[in-house]
This record gives sequence, structure tokens and C-alpha cells, in this order.
Amino acid sequence: MNRRPILATMGLVAIAAVLAIARHADACSRIFWNDNGVVMITGRTMDWAHHFNDALWVMPKGLKRNGRAGENSAAWTSKFGSIVVVSANAATSEGMNEAGLAVHLLYLDNSKYEARDSRPGVGTTSWAQYLLDNFGSVDEALAHLKDVQIVNVGIPTYEKGLPLHFAMEDVSGNSAVVEFIDGKTVVHAGRQYQVMTNEPAYDRQLANLKRYLPFSAKTELPGNIAATDRFVRAAYFLHYLPKPKDPEVAAAYMMSLVYNISVPFGAPYGGISETYPTWWRDIVDLSNRTIYFNYALSPNVIWVNFSSFDFHNGAQSRRLNALDPELVGDVSGKFTAAPAPY
Repeated sequence: MNRRPILATMGLVAIAAVLAIARHADACSRIFWNDNGVVMITGRTMDWAHHFNDALWVMPKGLKRNGRAGENSAAWTSKFGSIVVVSANAATSEGMNEAGLAVHLLYLDNSKYEARDSRPGVGTTSWAQYLLDNFGSVDEALAHLKDVQIVNVGIPTYEKGLPLHFAMEDVSGNSAVVEFIDGKTVVHAGRQYQVMTNEPAYDRQLANLKRYLPFSAKTELPGNIAATDRFVRAAYFLHYLPKPKDPEVAAAYMMSLVYNISVPFGAPYGGISETYPTWWRDIVDLSNRTIYFNYALSPNVIWVNFSSFDFHNGAQSRRLNALDPELVGDVSGKFTAAPAPY
């Protein structure tokens, strides 16, 4: 039985709200399910004060790239094709490449990047794409992490740039979270790093997790929308997910978990930001090179598979408006040829 039509009916029916533009929006969540015995699969939410006119892009091999970091920017030619989410037509915020490496950018308010040195620079808006273009695994990416330097650069509305950290995982089940704390790069690498949200820094998130069942102490599950609470709930429900029968069921299970840690429209928050709802969610099936995507103002889930596209050198990049509420099901045939956004 093909369960993808079932997934297509699982989208959240969202009520549109009038949103205040927050000073920041310290949100987003990532969950990597690498121990179910069937598939390597990741879920992610994009939570912000507004969406970024996000689009899905098919990026072939052989694209000439520039780090867009000002003087002494890195330059490279993409070795791997990828399917990515491009936000504000300016930044790759999410994606997976042909080799089964996935990268996710998330907000971390206390990020402080390294002081600029002599290494070639890659801007924060190009960082995820740089990793996807050049590396086929987490270990390979980490081995070359110091070859270039990440540089904070702006995007429309956020000209001064954004404080970010990132997660990556691969089809082997390996995982890493990379942060920039007090001007130094901090790496948490290993299969055990499955969950990621935002504030505070990752080591403090792991310490906080031990306050709750079933990870150590006897404190019950928290229910707020704060990053620490979402982190605990994601780890808690991931711990109890049943083994799936096949990749489609795994995607449905992961989507149910991602809905649980999504932020509803209008939810109040008293921290750095005001209201920051979940605008979209995606499920990345690394084993089968499939990406599922749900826009919060649509009741539908869409998906694309790498087998539907040509990633060879010289192939055309292609674009899809991921926020079109009329889209449903397999949308591989609805991408249109377009020059790469950057």
C-alpha cells in the first residue's frame, strides 16, 4: 500500500493571524531518527515572525559558486547535486545532496562568530550550500571545517546578518551540531546528537534534558513553546517512536512528532521574540533521497524524489514555489527551469 496519499492529508489546518514583526525569532527544531532499523530520516520546522517566500530548488553538479563573504571569499564548483530550501531568494536554509548528506540552519541568539582571519570566507547565507556542494558525509565535512571561515552576512530585512548554528547528518546515521560560542567553533559530533532547537547553547540543552524523564530525573514532560521545552519534548517522543514498517510509515511517524513541536499561530512568548509560528515543516528521508514538505497554511503535504531529476554537470537548475497552497502529492514534475538564485 502506498501511504504517501495518507501523508498528504496530514497537513495542519492553520488559521491565519496578524503577525507582529519580531526583533528576532529564536525558533526552529530538528530531529534525526537514526535508530529505527528501517530508514535514516529527519524532521525540521521553520519558525519565525514571517515566512521568507521559501522555494524548493534543484541544484545540479558543476555550478560555479562564490562564498559571498566580501573580500577573500571562497570559490568552488559543486561536486554534488542537491535539493534545497532557499529563503528570501538569498540563503539556503535546508537541504540534502545526492550522497545523502543533509544540512539545516537554525537560530541561536548568543552565537558569536570567529574573528575574521586569512582563510577564504563563506557567508552564512551560503554555508549550507557550501557543505552540500562539496561533501558526501558528516565526517568529510568536519574534516574540512577549518578550510574556510563562516562569515556573518545579511539578507533582506536582516542586513546585519543573523546568529545561527547548524546541524548536519548523513545516510550512515552520523550527526553533528556546530555552534559559534564566544568567537570559537564548538562541534558536537556523533550519532547520539539527534535533537536540536535554539537557546541556550547545545551543551546546556543536553544538561537540561537530564532533568526530565526518561533521561535521568523524575520531572514530567514540559509543554511550553520555548526552545528548551521543544528540545525535551522532541527527545522524549523520539525515544518512544515505534519501529516503522517501511519508509512511508517512518515519514508519517516523524511528521506526527514534528507537528507536536510546531508552534501554533498566535502562541504567546515572553522571551527575545514576540509571536513566531511554524511556517513550514519538512521530512528528509536520507535513505531514499526523498523530501516531504508541508506549508502551514496548506492542508497538504508535497514530496520530491532525487530520481526524478537530472543532477549532471550542465543540467538546468529548477525552482518550485514551496508555499503554493494548491500543491499536493508528488510535485517533481511542477518545477520550472530557472537560473540558480546565487
